[in-house]
Amino acid sequence: MHGIRHRDPEATPAVGVVLAGGSGTRLWPLSRAEAPKHLIPLLGRRSLFQETLRRLTRALPDVPPVVVGAEAQGEILKEQLAALHLADAPLLLEPAGRNTAAAVALAAREVAARLGGASVLWVCPSDHLVRRPEVLEAAFRLALPAVRDGAIATFGIAPDRPETGFGWIEVGETVVRGGDLALHRVVRFREKPDAVTARRLLAEGRHVWNSGMFVMRADVFLTELSRHAPDIAAAVEAAHAAAERHDRVLRPPADLYGRIPARPVDVAVMERSDRMVVVPCDPGWSDLGSFRALWEAADRDEAGVAAAGPVVVVDGGDCLVRAESRLVAVAGVRDLAVVETADAVLVAGIEAGESIRRVVARLEAEGRPEARRPARETHPWGRRTRLRGETALDAFARVLDPGARMPLPASPETYYLVAAGRGRLQPATGAPRALVPGVTFAAPAGATVCAEGSASLVLVEVRIGDGEGAER
Repeated sequence: MHGIRHRDPEATPAVGVVLAGGSGTRLWPLSRAEAPKHLIPLLGRRSLFQETLRRLTRALPDVPPVVVGAEAQGEILKEQLAALHLADAPLLLEPAGRNTAAAVALAAREVAARLGGASVLWVCPSDHLVRRPEVLEAAFRLALPAVRDGAIATFGIAPDRPETGFGWIEVGETVVRGGDLALHRVVRFREKPDAVTARRLLAEGRHVWNSGMFVMRADVFLTELSRHAPDIAAAVEAAHAAAERHDRVLRPPADLYGRIPARPVDVAVMERSDRMVVVPCDPGWSDLGSFRALWEAADRDEAGVAAAGPVVVVDGGDCLVRAESRLVAVAGVRDLAVVETADAVLVAGIEAGESIRRVVARLEAEGRPEARRPARETHPWGRRTRLRGETALDAFARVLDPGARMPLPASPETYYLVAAGRGRLQPATGAPRALVPGVTFAAPAGATVCAEGSASLVLVEVRIGDGEGAER
């Protein structure tokens, strides 16, 4: 391993990098391809993506975080960034998913170009729950001097069970201690183990879970990528150099980006690098990758039932039950996930994540829209629910929270009826118009709608045509 020299931190910037890709198919129908788990409010009012941004901006307040996300989710990402007053954060939109090595490399290239190669990247997946962020901040501070001197640090999660769904890291000798934490050399990464191996790793006591979070200098990562995965490094460099830029949004060309080999960053670089160090810690972390994980993170009653929405559970236990649009009653069952949304119902064993993934694959193969598009979408201004969908007509209910402001989608074929509440239509030019129940109006380009008073403003939106490609 390269030597690690300890010195005072240099005055180079530290930048959060949020990886906002993925689809979370094991949480279908809550998570869909067009509204995946990191962009929906699974726990609380904010999405996991927004909670990740809040965590990073608290820890690194001087530089806006960099977001790498899917082109297809660009509008939702912009909305959620704006809701946190982070509209100036660089947004790198991938035309196709090429796994995490490409995403991290694209961010490293952009940060190096903007702020210099010595800039430190704190790379975080956007779909993880962290209950005790102060622990991660302490781990980051402990690792930072070594990172500035060329190490690549990760945070290892203290294991509490023989988990087969995560990669594991073998912890080596101590490099430095700080309070309750210590920085160690990494002996090796281990792929997801079988049950027997996982029990042995837990019993040995010198392994931690791989969190997928990394801290490193941009130039160090790019050097290691060129060393261990030169095909990815060269392809990302070409795509980044040819990217289209508009304001803070970067879009690599689809043909060049599609040529990047798709590999996880762990496999491409971290498992091969001799620069790796790890801080074992317990920040209250979960990847929320299954209904079991969501059940464990949720509030539960004395019978072990985690319920949300209009739910009644009798003689049941250790279940997760969520209802979105109607009453769901569950009786005499255990260890189930029961999820009702506006367009789908799932009843599954709470451990059946891989089976749920196969359900989604079958729906995709059959061309079912329920596989990709939710009938109800959550936005910073409120929510939108598809009421009816046919070839020539789409109808939605838009519910604006009190005081919320919503830009109108630019569509000459869209009309609105005010069903409840009070508000104001503000055209791009000209005088505003009062909105009260019974008022109808078209969607003028550049207009916004505001909800006024203490009640929500409910609009029935009707689109003539197929509705495909319209803004949200």
